Amino acid sequence: MKRFWADLSDIFVEQERAYIVCNDQAQFFSGLRGCKPAFSESYDDAKPLTRESQFRTLVRVSDVPIFKEYIEN
Repeated sequence: MKRFWADLSDIFVEQERAYIVCNDQAQFFSGLRGCKPAFSESYDDAKPLTRESQFRTLVRVSDVPIFKEYIEN
């Protein structure tokens, strides 16, 4: 039997401030491609995130250093 792990720690909390993810090349996170984060030079391609668990997952699967930049809504 396969077991699945899910981080449910922030499902029942209010949405946090929106942020975008950048890598050390000043590129913006634009989604996943083949289970790896994809980055774009264009700010327009940036995918805003709101949950801390999303960032923790990206840190875990990313091959390059990444960081958050909070944005105003």
